[in-house]
Amino acid sequence: MAESIALAEVLEQQFRDNVEKQIRKVHETEQTLYHYTGLPSLMGMMETNQLWMSKGTFLNDSSELVYFSKVLEFVVKKLENQKHTPLWRLYIREVVRIMGQFIEEVKENGFEVYIFSLSHSQDSLALWYNYAKGEGYNIGFSAEQLFQRVSGFSIGPMLHGYVMYGRQEQEEVLVELLLKTFELVEPYEIDEIKKALPEHFFSLIASCAVFFKDPAFKSEEEYRIALMSRKSDKQPDVQFRAQNGVIIPYITVDFQSRLPISHITIGPKNNVDIAKSGMEHYLKWKGYDLEHVSISKSVAALRY
Repeated sequence: MAESIALAEVLEQQFRDNVEKQIRKVHETEQTLYHYTGLPSLMGMMETNQLWMSKGTFLNDSSELVYFSKVLEFVVKKLENQKHTPLWRLYIREVVRIMGQFIEEVKENGFEVYIFSLSHSQDSLALWYNYAKGEGYNIGFSAEQLFQRVSGFSIGPMLHGYVMYGRQEQEEVLVELLLKTFELVEPYEIDEIKKALPEHFFSLIASCAVFFKDPAFKSEEEYRIALMSRKSDKQPDVQFRAQNGVIIPYITVDFQSRLPISHITIGPKNNVDIAKSGMEHYLKWKGYDLEHVSISKSVAALRY
């Protein structure tokens, strides 16, 4: 039993060190990240001092949680004949089995992910139209303060980092993670390996599925915060809102005081002079110091 616990701990540490490193790449301190949204959502979050994190399968690119299965299938075929030991064959079979379990949990809502989408780009024409129909706003958040608060709100594992769009990069990351894990488990007894692998593989698969996206979405340049939940975890308090004629499930992350906003950018199709004046009055009314929260107008309209 002690060896099983030790192996689980080793795999958990490996997951944190390697998966987070591959996704995050840099530590986001003293930087601003931007959330593109419509005015109702902006005001809703500021009125309640909450982040609204949408359920992943209800985002515009809802197929992203299944896209990963094709990438993993390719990697498994590439690796399955790399070694010819009984342990390696068991290892590969277990990866495939847990991938099937993951897909089933996604379909049955046993696995859920709630996402808050951000970008380093303050004024992207593509993002204005993807997320705000060209008429919205983006909220610039202090990255460090944002992550500190969200990390304390956990319905399950929380990760934040860059979305990975390159298919070759995705495959290379998976190969590296799977080979490193195998090196760690190889010295252990087979029974202990069988006990420890399923939870580790599920965490790895779920995390990569959330942060691997089809190259077609590369223009989004997304940096996302993801909170993941399984049926065995504490269930989140889900709320619902209307957006573009559909109902969106979401969860909230409460801030004790005002949101860590450092900037507001006004979208290109708004009546920007009136919008800027209205936003200044609104921020003052909500207690934000305009010496620390700047407001600017999009210049994206100059490009068309």
